[in-house]
Amino acid sequence: MSKRVPGSRLRPVADFLETVGFVSKGDKKLLEHSAQKEYFDKIVERYMKFCAHHSKDLDAALTSLPTSSSNDVTSNPAAAQPTTKSNPAVRGGPPPSAELSTLLLSLRKLREAILATSTTTPAIFSQRVHVFSIRLSIRAQHPPSYFPSLRYSLDRLHSKAHPLPDCEVKEIVSYLILDYACRQNDMVSAFEWRARARKEYGFQSQTIDNVLAALMHDNWVVFWQAHKSVDSYVRAVMTWAVGRVRRQALKAVGSAYLNVHVSWIVGGCTGDEENWTWEKLVEAEKLGWEKEGDKIIIRRPKTRPPPMPRA
Repeated sequence: MSKRVPGSRLRPVADFLETVGFVSKGDKKLLEHSAQKEYFDKIVERYMKFCAHHSKDLDAALTSLPTSSSNDVTSNPAAAQPTTKSNPAVRGGPPPSAELSTLLLSLRKLREAILATSTTTPAIFSQRVHVFSIRLSIRAQHPPSYFPSLRYSLDRLHSKAHPLPDCEVKEIVSYLILDYACRQNDMVSAFEWRARARKEYGFQSQTIDNVLAALMHDNWVVFWQAHKSVDSYVRAVMTWAVGRVRRQALKAVGSAYLNVHVSWIVGGCTGDEENWTWEKLVEAEKLGWEKEGDKIIIRRPKTRPPPMPRA
């Protein structure tokens, strides 16, 4: 986005990140490593400012992108910029989704440039960019930005000549396995990647084991426990499955009980009693259950007909 100096008739100052284009479209600004490094430093600087500006509710800012699968903000940045007419809340400045879109789009340009100059760009720099991109786009819950980078980092950037640190390998493998299991609901690929990671990288993670087992056996209690205990990045990937787990929990409770306490439903089935209420849950899941005081009536026992009088 361009910036205009208040009270000035000069043309708006161009956004440095947006003045760079894609290598695939003929832009050559990022074909030198020095330019790539400067561009990356600007991206990191803008991200730090973004975090500082939205520090009071960073999670909401980081998840402000449109959720429609048809909107890939790295190919259509306008999709992430609601108009002030339709969203009066943003009249005081650009919405966080617009800046987040700019950051993701800029990282995509940089990754493309690094790929085009892979024979001359230092491997360590490529690794830094991809790991940063993965972490940011995971928090932004933008799979088109992070999923290809997960595979590329393990298959191409992690080599005998230039290995990634063990902690980053474990981190990336964890995201990849959880993405298959939680977002794509592809448990076969998740287990295949866990087996491959154990063999190739010595990967071990009790958390990953617990999450996979919980999803396989519909154990929402274990899933919510893991969801609460992990860091913000792992939690962001697990979040793709929370709706599925919540609905499975409600289905199981509905088939097993006649009535339950409202807090048990709201807290136990959602795993997040602080942000859920019974009213929100009814609206989100279209529940037809009744509430009587603190009790949720799932179904009422059938009354038996009176005995027939003896002759």
